[in-house]
Amino acid sequence: MAENTIEKAKAQTLIYIYNSIFKEKVYKTQSEEQTEKFFAQVREIVPEDAKFFEPWFRAFVSVAKNDGKNSLENFLRAIDNLSESVLDTIANMENADYLPAFLQQGFAFFMYIDDHENAKRFWQFGADKGLFAKPNSTDFYEKFFKRFNSKEQFWVQFPPKMYFDEAKATEKCISDYKKSANTGDALLNSLNEADFDSFVKNSEGINFGTKKISGLSLLYYAIQRKAALKAGSKKFTDDLIQIQVTQMVSKLDLSPLPEDLRNKQYLEIYHQMRVTYEKSGLGKTIFNALLGHDEEIEGKIANLGKIIAYIIERTDDVDAFAMDAGNKTQANALLLAGETGDTETLSLLIKKGSDVDKALGHAPFALRYKDGKSVSTEIPNSLIYRMISFAQYDALKFYLTTFADKARKSMTEKTSKCDITPLAYLILNTLYNSRTEEEYKKSKSLVEGFLPIFEKAGAKLDENTAFGSVKKLLGL
Repeated sequence: MAENTIEKAKAQTLIYIYNSIFKEKVYKTQSEEQTEKFFAQVREIVPEDAKFFEPWFRAFVSVAKNDGKNSLENFLRAIDNLSESVLDTIANMENADYLPAFLQQGFAFFMYIDDHENAKRFWQFGADKGLFAKPNSTDFYEKFFKRFNSKEQFWVQFPPKMYFDEAKATEKCISDYKKSANTGDALLNSLNEADFDSFVKNSEGINFGTKKISGLSLLYYAIQRKAALKAGSKKFTDDLIQIQVTQMVSKLDLSPLPEDLRNKQYLEIYHQMRVTYEKSGLGKTIFNALLGHDEEIEGKIANLGKIIAYIIERTDDVDAFAMDAGNKTQANALLLAGETGDTETLSLLIKKGSDVDKALGHAPFALRYKDGKSVSTEIPNSLIYRMISFAQYDALKFYLTTFADKARKSMTEKTSKCDITPLAYLILNTLYNSRTEEEYKKSKSLVEGFLPIFEKAGAKLDENTAFGSVKKLLGL
């Protein structure tokens, strides 16, 4: 019993040292002499296992110093001493992540410096312990290494904020991501760089209606790119985290787990991805690498606006391309402009003849009342409903005031399948969806501001829907 307590105490001390170095990055704020005390403490509490822990911790700090030689030597010393005794100590540390963390770091480091033989050692150890995919063919590593993005994974494991010279590391990280994104396609690069003159030159002679980039029309790709720039690095990071979480969850297949454990696992993965991309600052660095530095964003948005106008002018049917948007719906250039609040592009598309009433599928919509009664219908996936669904109220106001005649038909158009009007949907989606008193007040103010705008565009307050008339919904 006493021996077990001592082992637990040692494990807790190791956890403290690990967190101090890997999470708090104390080596950046302390003198080298103070940092050495952490290593000495490791040797004191686990003399034998220190042959693994000390070089691993030193390897991490060496990477932070941009000291490749010592990083390499220490990672190799660590894996050479990864014994059963060390694995027992890690088991006492009450966290299953320490061993995968070490193996992922070592693998990413050696892949980054193109030392595939040593990278294999780290992967194989993980595979033998059931942590990584097992090589199932003679050419497993050859195929795996070809598709492995060593630059991206290196910075995931060693984000710029951990470095002593953070500015230099950030610059290198951005350079690496840019190299990874460079496809050698001059037309795509001109879009990604928002270089109008280069785009005009490289698009000479192409058919703007049929040309695709990454499966998207040039117009759709450019609108999407512009929207990403306008949304900024926070939205980019949030989306990146969600993508990574979704991919991780799909790989793990949590469906057999009880709901409480499934939710717990999901939250743990979400937290892990937040640490990786948000708290480390890596998400913003990737945004700067792939979309542009902060001081470039405004100019790139303007240039993409020029490129979009150039494409629209030379595209016969701007509604021809549509992509799957999930739930049996699609999105074309007009709907994308609406959902991202791009009024400049919205105006150009409508003037070009884009069909504002065309519904690219339908989405179910239901309202459950306090008494348990539920009323449902379907929502047309058309421009005005798209803007309301994505809370693009500035774009909605712009559309209703600038193109009131175009919007008039949708104000009262209903079918047995879609027994609702845009104004009723706005009310239900805001007022009736408010969860707090503050939200309700904001929604009430929003709806009151929109009422005269909708009426001027042709909305009827007494027109009945599956949910009642607007008058009834507002208690007028």
